[in-house]
Amino acid sequence: MQYLTSVIIFQMVCRKILVIFAGAVGSSKTPIASHLSYKFNLPIFNTDAIRSEVTEDLLIFNEEEFRLRRDKRLKELVDKGKSFILDASIDREWTNLRENILKEGYQVFVISMDISKEFLANLYKAKGYKESLKRIDELYNDHEEFLRDFNKDISLHITDKDFKERLNLSEGKLKEFLDN
Repeated sequence: MQYLTSVIIFQMVCRKILVIFAGAVGSSKTPIASHLSYKFNLPIFNTDAIRSEVTEDLLIFNEEEFRLRRDKRLKELVDKGKSFILDASIDREWTNLRENILKEGYQVFVISMDISKEFLANLYKAKGYKESLKRIDELYNDHEEFLRDFNKDISLHITDKDFKERLNLSEGKLKEFLDN
């Protein structure tokens, strides 16, 4: 097992890999990102942490300041050419991000959280995401639009049926991706 881990880490040093997610708020991107980070020794760039930082610094959330900090830090990370996991949804920003990432020579592994609106609503209720539950139609529709436009870019689809196996499924498919 140690040898296998060393081979995978070597492959990521020689290649620029980006693991990224498409899916609504609260659809389980962070648990998958954490699992993959642990299994593949990949750093996580978490936009929710930046969102919290901005709110704490300003005592109110400011979208412009969030975008400035996020974009600056993401650019610094990409400029270093390191492999990483972007723990954020690309549903509304994939057109611009895709062009920049590919231009920098990254190989992209996209995990799409294709769960039904009913399943997503149950997740929101279980997590206490009251505000997201109010916006569920908008969030769900953003993802559906992404799927219509960019389905060909997706490496792995997670659905209601295989949701409980999402960690192992993501790990296995990412390993296959890295082995090729």
